[in-house]
Amino acid sequence: MSESESNLIRRTLTEFFRDLLRAAMETRKVTSSEESEHYLVRLLERFAHPAQGWDSRPLALEYLEALHSPPIPRCTKLRHVADTSLFMTGIFMENLERQIVPSSYYMALGRLAYRQLADTLSPSGAARGDVFVELSDRFPDFVRVLTEISFAEMFRSEEQTVRIYTRWLRTRGADDAQWLMRHGIVPVDPGSASRH
Repeated sequence: MSESESNLIRRTLTEFFRDLLRAAMETRKVTSSEESEHYLVRLLERFAHPAQGWDSRPLALEYLEALHSPPIPRCTKLRHVADTSLFMTGIFMENLERQIVPSSYYMALGRLAYRQLADTLSPSGAARGDVFVELSDRFPDFVRVLTEISFAEMFRSEEQTVRIYTRWLRTRGADDAQWLMRHGIVPVDPGSASRH
């Protein structure tokens, strides 16, 4: 493949993820800085072709090792933990809900890792620190955006609709109720006459 073909594919993939991200942000009524939007697009690109072994070690272990590492490896490890937590909780929320460790654990770990990363970069005056502060502070918003991408574009199916409705019956989550209503389903508990 020539370099121009490679650049075309990369540019197209970037535009594809940017369009997905912007549509999901509009649907979920989430706004962000331009830097954070760009970062999220790049995150999706990285996970479209993940490095081999990206999920081979527990994230908590990576996080603990990061805290005891010199600054450059610390930043690399913290970013891996934070990005992986955000990606997993956003794109694979359904899968995490069936695991022993709940998605809330990954959300807390990801937020903490982004905050530590921002704090590590701040003394050096690195502008990226601001992006990581926003990612930490608004982690649940960005999880909702990635979840929207997952639901709307990646894993859409009738089974998914049943899973979301079942989850809504259990949690009464507003996000699940909104998703169901956007897809023409009014969430109603069959055991009661009330609607969400």
